[in-house]
Amino acid sequence: MTRLLRLSFRWKDRLGSLPDEVLEHILSYLPTKDAVATSFLSKRWKSQSLWRSQQNLRFDDKTFRQFLYSVITNRDNTLPILSFHLNCRRHGFCYNTDFPTNVLTTKTLSVLRLKRVTLNQDDPCFDLPSLKVLHLESVAFTYYKHLMKLLSACPILEELKSKDLTVKMLTLDILISRDGLSISNLVRADIYDDLIDLDWLHNVHHLHIKQVSIYLYE
Repeated sequence: MTRLLRLSFRWKDRLGSLPDEVLEHILSYLPTKDAVATSFLSKRWKSQSLWRSQQNLRFDDKTFRQFLYSVITNRDNTLPILSFHLNCRRHGFCYNTDFPTNVLTTKTLSVLRLKRVTLNQDDPCFDLPSLKVLHLESVAFTYYKHLMKLLSACPILEELKSKDLTVKMLTLDILISRDGLSISNLVRADIYDDLIDLDWLHNVHHLHIKQVSIYLYE
């Protein structure tokens, strides 16, 4: 037992002696919740809060609402978010919690994956000039035009995956507002719903389609 303790302390000292850049790189492979938990490992980890410098954020927890907003609020906002992955379980807060909209105006964001969330703002603001990968699964929009607005805000989008998208309010815009959108840089598209108009994808190189019915909330 004593030998194991000595080895454990020796390993902790070795890990703690690594430069911040190496430790931050190691943390980038952890789920964000685990990266934050490392602040309890030692005084150095707690005082420096290396997790605040993380540029790849990943959330997948059925009770994470408070944790999500705490991370977004307390991280070092002088550093850009490079990727954002959000997965809400079906019986969590999928259709009754506001999404942190400041993520959708992050100019440095290159990868965005959303699953089982709602974008329920009346007039959402999207500005994603660096986004190249967009995955949307079971995402609900208030109006159909908001989906078009999101795609229009991604001028260099290269990969699009959509599945089971929904709109809450049935209006005429779903019939008349499909024209005028072209995702010109798109390389790959996997489409599993009818909300994505195939006319938008005329420049795509690799296209996989499995269309299903549109689901509309009453």
